Amino acid sequence: MLKHTKKLFSLFLLTSIVMFIGCQEEPSVITPQPGQNTLQKETSFTLPTGATIVSATLKLYQFIGNNQQNNIHRIISPWTELGVTWNNFAGAYDPAIFGLFIPAPSWDDDTLSIDITTLVQGWADCSYNNYGLLIDQLSTDPSFERSIFYSKENTNPTLGEHAPYLQIILSTNDTIEVIAIADAYINSHPPNDFTNYGSSPLLNTGYLDGYEKQALIRFDIQCTPNGGCTLTPGYWKTHSEFGPAPYDDTWAQLSNGASTTFFLSNKTYYQVLWTSPRGNAYYNLSFHYIAVQLNFLNGADPSAAQEAYDAATILFNNYTPAQIAALKGNNPTRQQFISLAGILGNYNEGIIGPGHCD
Repeated sequence: MLKHTKKLFSLFLLTSIVMFIGCQEEPSVITPQPGQNTLQKETSFTLPTGATIVSATLKLYQFIGNNQQNNIHRIISPWTELGVTWNNFAGAYDPAIFGLFIPAPSWDDDTLSIDITTLVQGWADCSYNNYGLLIDQLSTDPSFERSIFYSKENTNPTLGEHAPYLQIILSTNDTIEVIAIADAYINSHPPNDFTNYGSSPLLNTGYLDGYEKQALIRFDIQCTPNGGCTLTPGYWKTHSEFGPAPYDDTWAQLSNGASTTFFLSNKTYYQVLWTSPRGNAYYNLSFHYIAVQLNFLNGADPSAAQEAYDAATILFNNYTPAQIAALKGNNPTRQQFISLAGILGNYNEGIIGPGHCD
């Protein structure tokens, strides 16, 4: 009973600090150098050249748990800490689950560790726009009530600083702890009320009095292209929105994704990639052209293939598959298709250019 009384007093004390929150310092940006073997805590992170992310773990400090699964989702639209509400957020998150955890049914200050490596890697290599993450209780049964976690506003020295942070371990053996730069919780009742939720010292998920709450957290992960490596047509043909492999959202940068019409072919990009060439030089070039285009969009250095890519673009704007199929083997135009396919193929396979993704 005494323990719970102390907790309730702590909750009151935490809430009282909202009125005294001052201006935040400008965030510092950390770009660690390979081989430092350091442990650093910062408010911004840039993946250093030559390093990769081995793991990224979300660290939360639990105030109250309810033994219910909470899922981590990627937020897909901008929001502001002191202006976000249930209604203006409008469910702007990817339904895919990037991590999950079950807070124990206790009042203890448990430290929760949730693996979100895939999400952080996506932010760091520009695969995802970084609008932060959302924590949502899986069960929609209001009887399970809520879990409560400390927010970045918990700066009361008598209780300890328990701000959410990311623990990033690099291939250089460096460990970087990135502190949250924004967090809030949104409440389905009242759905337009943001009073104190962005500056609250606590984050809520689950239910209170039958109304749902979700927590939002954002970290400053600076976006840098993923090393400029290239992928082959075989990768791109299987990683569109049509599968069968997991979706690579680089496809979304085309006007209509994999359903975008490919020049004069009367086929979509997806259909072209899955067409058997049967000796038609048009399709041999188109396979590599599509892969090069997507590799460019994915951040690969274009310089080694740009000239050949531009020449191929001119050809595709002037010829149909049927016209190229009708040409004899030694026709100069057909030979140009073959030559350009060789250059673009070498780029996609890493023989020239930035190198193939391992």
